[in-house]
Amino acid sequence: MKISTMKWIDRWVGIPACWILRQINRLIPEKEPEKIARVLVIKFWGMGSMVLALPVFKALRENYPDAIIGFATIERNQQFTEMLKVSDQQIYLYLSSNPLKVFINIISFFIKLRRFAPQVVIDLEYLTRFSALATWFSGAKKRVGFHSWDVWRGELHNVRVPFNPYWHASDNFLNLVRKLTGKNIPFEFNFTLPANQSAKETLLKKLADAGAGKDEPLVLINPNASTIALERRWPPEHFQRLIEMMMAENLGTLILIGAPDEREFVEKLREGLNARDRVINLAGKLDLAELIELIRMSKILITNDSGPLHIAELVRTRTVSFFGPETPMLYGPLGEGHKVLYHKIDCSPCITVYNAKTVRCIRKIPECVAGISPEEAFSAVKEVLGNRK
Repeated sequence: MKISTMKWIDRWVGIPACWILRQINRLIPEKEPEKIARVLVIKFWGMGSMVLALPVFKALRENYPDAIIGFATIERNQQFTEMLKVSDQQIYLYLSSNPLKVFINIISFFIKLRRFAPQVVIDLEYLTRFSALATWFSGAKKRVGFHSWDVWRGELHNVRVPFNPYWHASDNFLNLVRKLTGKNIPFEFNFTLPANQSAKETLLKKLADAGAGKDEPLVLINPNASTIALERRWPPEHFQRLIEMMMAENLGTLILIGAPDEREFVEKLREGLNARDRVINLAGKLDLAELIELIRMSKILITNDSGPLHIAELVRTRTVSFFGPETPMLYGPLGEGHKVLYHKIDCSPCITVYNAKTVRCIRKIPECVAGISPEEAFSAVKEVLGNRK
């Protein structure tokens, strides 16, 4: 199912559904849970957001050490969820292009939430009605989520927390736990992802088969962004110019990455290079564990605002990233060794949690990100690598 379709359903089906549940909710007396034995965290979208949610799980463990922590997300996040090892039980929502299957899967998902029987739910989604519905159907007495007067969700959360657009998203997530516990939990982000030796071995074989130099440093390039907002992509011709500049200075083995459905886009970019044979395209050829090990092994990751940027945070890989429709104030990389390129033009950021992350660019192209020149990016790459010329 397309993202645009899901956004349409969330609005035009979600609003009346939230209204109905609100009327039912008014008839149910509010009660505090006697004991918090089960806590459910909900986050459907964004691998990067799952990384940014790590302080939430840490705070829940520290404040409810005896509680069983569950995590509800979409099925395609299963492998990454298991790698993070932050929850005791996982509940997956299976998506489909078949509307009937989607309906059946949603009902099944709600039943699983109910069976988990949490006393507390932390809804990390950015003002979606579907997550509010899931929160209510879980049966939890404490339902914590973001609130905005601009996006009505039926007031189905009984602990409603404003989303602060001037705080980092990770700090906003943690603030939900602050409101739940009543404690001023300090924001810290110091997490790592353990190495996977098996994935590293298979990756090394794939690199050798692709012709990567054994002793050359790896320079990783991610020209993609998720379909939630493709406008976040730095222009392909800019990536091509940057790659040509890096090849001219022999910065290392240049590798393009991406998901299977992005391989055609990535290959088209590679085909436009003058020395395309010097650039390896691994888009769609790695599983998630291998991709993470590749990011870990790389000297630098050059990327759009997307999931791999936040994976690099966990494996301590330096990055250069491009922002435009979204602001790095909310979604920029955390920690040291990162260079963010962002031009604060008058219409940026246009993606917000209040407009379902929908881009309505008033220009023919997103000048906010397209205005970042390849020369500026190359200078940033050399700065991050410590090669200032």
